[in-house]
Amino acid sequence: MSRSEPSIDACTSLLASFLEAIADRVCHSTADRVASTELTLSHLRMLLTLSRSDHDLSVNELADAVDLSVAAAGRGADRLVALDLVVRREDETDRRVKRLRLSSRGRELIRSQFAIREGELTDLVAEIPADRRTDFHSGLSTAMSCIEPATDHRFEKETS
Repeated sequence: MSRSEPSIDACTSLLASFLEAIADRVCHSTADRVASTELTLSHLRMLLTLSRSDHDLSVNELADAVDLSVAAAGRGADRLVALDLVVRREDETDRRVKRLRLSSRGRELIRSQFAIREGELTDLVAEIPADRRTDFHSGLSTAMSCIEPATDHRFEKETS
């Protein structure tokens, strides 16, 4: 008897359930950790965006990336600078433009948050029996090889 291929809808539903199960386990602790800091969700989004950028971002670029007004992004940047999570400097070619990058403390905060999340995911995967973990790994590897990596060209430096 041959197995029929699962439909896209069935796979989507299973993937959504899987991601919800992970979120139930991991997101609550992440939210609790963030809530215990002086950071808002907008601050965290700004930090993550800066951590992924290949160059120092202007306040305008950061505002666009996190979907905030320039004024709100500027106030958020002021707070992050005050917390020593972000460094602000003048642009070399236009002193009116302020550039932002993570400070060493900001990089450490992001690194530690990802390390904690990875640890939580490790605990979750450890609950899967070894024989099922082999199937899990194989399925994820196959799926990942079919998915194009996300690219965000908003932060690539122009080289003209």
